Amino acid sequence: SPEGLIDDVYAKTNLEIDWKPAKESAPEAVTFAQAINRALDRILSESPESIIMGQDIADYGGPFKVTKGLFQEFGRNRVINTPICESAMVGYATGLAVNGHRPIVEFQFADFATDATTQITLNAGTYHFRSGAKAPLVYRFPCGGGLTFGSFHSQDLEALYLHIPGTKFLYPSTPQDAFDGLLAAYEDDNPVIFFEHKNLYNLLKSPITFNPNYRNIWQPALRRPGDYATVVTYGEMTIWANEAIEYLKEEYDLECELWDLRALNPLNLQSIQDSVAKTGRLVVITESRRNAGFSAELVSRIVENQFFDLEAPPLRITSKDMPVPFAAELEADYRPNANSILASMIDWLEAE
Repeated sequence: SPEGLIDDVYAKTNLEIDWKPAKESAPEAVTFAQAINRALDRILSESPESIIMGQDIADYGGPFKVTKGLFQEFGRNRVINTPICESAMVGYATGLAVNGHRPIVEFQFADFATDATTQITLNAGTYHFRSGAKAPLVYRFPCGGGLTFGSFHSQDLEALYLHIPGTKFLYPSTPQDAFDGLLAAYEDDNPVIFFEHKNLYNLLKSPITFNPNYRNIWQPALRRPGDYATVVTYGEMTIWANEAIEYLKEEYDLECELWDLRALNPLNLQSIQDSVAKTGRLVVITESRRNAGFSAELVSRIVENQFFDLEAPPLRITSKDMPVPFAAELEADYRPNANSILASMIDWLEAE
């Protein structure tokens, strides 16, 4: 019926894998990339329906070595090199997904997913809505700038894909969240885009362990409490936002509350809305561009319900509306960093 159509956009997830307890006696400190590798190893070991595929992911281990060692351990039937044709790769994965497998597809760079946009958004993304069949697959998107890779290898494209329903989105910012998030994405019965900021791969190192509450990744995480303003971000921007907020605490005696969104769709904003009701101020920071960016959607979703809670206009801090430059100095100016976030926030608070 027309009333039930919205419920058919996403399949109800019934799978709950009984992951085995962690073997290690103490949590091991690993990088963001290694945390993803550990999650892939666990998935391949404990879920026989799993297959991972992508370009140069077998012997070579992928461009960022995230799949290093998996081909040697699990063989070519589980770790599959694909041709350099993103559309064909996703089409093949979609066929596997609707026939009992649970593929994980690695793109060399998130930018190249644009070559598979029809397969991602229309074929896989609408499969359940059109047919009632589930299409459980994960797309791994190495994304973001900061490494001087230029316009073809540095974009954050969440706004492009978020506009078309049927796909879920996770964007972790810590090694533990990367590990938890991949397990949660894998067992979901819908296509999931899993954003991995390339600058985080080796920037962070922290202990990870199996977290029985790994499905909490679908909810925002409070990174630091505060009462002056609510700051919302995700991915690598969480680090630079925290640095800016720390400076405001030390120099201005202002405590801002920092929320790491983690799941971009489904979007669970209740805890953030409660925070805005408390602070009366909202700052949204994204690496994606300003024009028609996801930051605008976040502000709109919150403000349309809480306009009269606000004591100041919302602040959006984003990358500039231009292609990503190659030169390090130009790229640094293109996208937010701790200093530019701090400068924008100081201008904003002093304008009140």
